[in-house]
Formats: sequence, structure tokens, C-alpha cells
Amino acid sequence: MIPLKKNIDLNLLICLDALLTEGSVTRAAERLNMSQPGMSHALSRLRALTGDALFVRSGNDFIPTERAQALAGKVRVGLAAMEEIFSEEGPFDPATTAGKLTVAAVDSVGVLLIPLIARALAEQAPKVTLHVRLPDTDQLREWLTEGECDVALGFFPDVHPELHGGDLFGQELSVISGPSHPLRGQPMDFQQYADSTHVIFGSPFSERSPMEVAIDQALKGKGIERRHSVQVSSMLLVPYVIAATPHVAALPTWLARQYADMLSLDVRPMPMNHPPIMIRMLWHDRTHRTGLHRWVRQLVRSLTRELARTEGAISVAQNIEGTTFPGGM
Repeated sequence: MIPLKKNIDLNLLICLDALLTEGSVTRAAERLNMSQPGMSHALSRLRALTGDALFVRSGNDFIPTERAQALAGKVRVGLAAMEEIFSEEGPFDPATTAGKLTVAAVDSVGVLLIPLIARALAEQAPKVTLHVRLPDTDQLREWLTEGECDVALGFFPDVHPELHGGDLFGQELSVISGPSHPLRGQPMDFQQYADSTHVIFGSPFSERSPMEVAIDQALKGKGIERRHSVQVSSMLLVPYVIAATPHVAALPTWLARQYADMLSLDVRPMPMNHPPIMIRMLWHDRTHRTGLHRWVRQLVRSLTRELARTEGAISVAQNIEGTTFPGGM
């Protein structure tokens, strides 16, 4: 075992986390109910221990150095481990637990599950605050590791081996088109689909969602390249663009049906043998054993089963309770 440096006060980790979160000595002190001179003294000790300035001023801003940014994730993992070590043993009670839950969910999954999760928290865990954000698939491991989110829900074809997780449900896909499409009210075969102009969606972090990438790859295997006429940053914009243009788009079947009557859309089966889009739940070892997060993961599985009974276009994964990825369930 490598010995700790002498005279390290572990409370300094809490101060560093507050400084990283607030970006201000004054606000960090308020966050921890400390005096401003006390927080300034803690920062001086942190600088002495790390041999780095950690934060520098730029005008009115308090900017973390590269070293501070590199330490951020390690600090949060360390604090989570300390909380787990020193927390009292006992059965988890959602009704009395206070905390924050951050979920990163793609649009379609958010529409399905987030209202149900929010209702369950309001009824069963009213002291837990829910934060929801769109996931950056390229940064997902870092987000989960560093506490930017606690659980991720979406179509994640490539999963880092450090992460825990498993399949939740499969989404069938359909093709939608609007009143101005040349095949209004008619069937559409594969070649007609391939020859159409397409609306695709990405996110604030990427031009194409993993679902769109999967469709493009499947078509490329058949020697076809879709013509992307419109690209939007949210799946939920797609039906409105389709209603106003002669383009087509692929959407989860359940979502396509919801918009069909409202926007006068044609909904057709995908004219190619494309497997259902498998929605997964991912998390990091940081939250693997904590009572709140274990309870939330079981809640999500339970809600998924309820949805499968009411939404015919999703199917519960056969291994929903089993281990799917190297990290395990």
C-alpha cells in the first residue's frame, strides 16, 4: 500500500469539489457554510499539496487550471467512496432519502420514461430532485465517472468496459412521410425509400444520432447512401419537418403513431430488415452499490415492463435483469 502524504485533511476534498462546482471562493464558502477566509485558507492548503495554482482569475471569472480539471472526476469518485464507507448500514427508504438524481436520456426514451420516473419520485421519494439532460455519447463514460450524470438511458451500441449496464427494451422503427410526399397513402418499397430525401436527427453534441448511424450503416451494406436533406438536433422536431416537406424519416414506431393523426402523417413499416433499436441503461461503479441509485435502476426496469404492456411497439429485453456488459448489472 502506498502511504498517504502526512497531514492531509480529507475535508480539503470537499472544499475542492465545492470550488470546482461553484467557480467562486465566496459561493463555495456559502455552499459549505464556511467563512470566505476559511475557504481561501483551504484553497491555499490545496495549492501547497498539489503544487498547482488550481484556479486562476480571468477578469471576473475564476478558471480551473488543467490540473484542477483533471482532478475533478477523481475528487467526486473519492467523495462518493467516502460517503459509502461512512454511511450507516440499514435498509434503503426512498421516502426519507434526500439527494439529487441526474439522468442522461435520449429524446425518445425521455418522452417515454422521464414523466413516469418523475411521478414515481414525487410519490415515493419526494426529497429527491430529478435533473434530466441529453447524453453526449462520446463523453458518456466521463460523465458517469465524474458525476455529470448518475444513469444514462438510450441507444448506446458501443459500451465502455468500465461501465455497468444492460438492455431495457427494443424499439421497432417505422418510416414517416407527410401530405406532400409523392407516395401519399401508398405503400413504399425499399428502392422508393432509398431514393427519397431524408430528415435525420442528431443532438447538441453530434450531427447524427447513433440510431441514424446504424440505419446509414445498414443501407451502406446494401450499396445505398441516403440523401440527408434536413438535419435537426432533436428527434422531436422530425415529425414537424416531415409534415411540411416531401421528405421521409425513420422514427420509433410508438412515437410515429403518436404524431400520425395530429400532423396527418403516413406511417409505414421500415422497408428493410432492420432489428429493433435496443435501449440500454448504463451507470458507473461510483453509483453501483448506493441505495438510491439501486432503487432507481429497479424502478426503471419496473416502469419498462409497464410500458411494454401498454406500448405494443416496444418489447422488454429478455435479459432485463441479467448481466449484459463487462461491468455487470
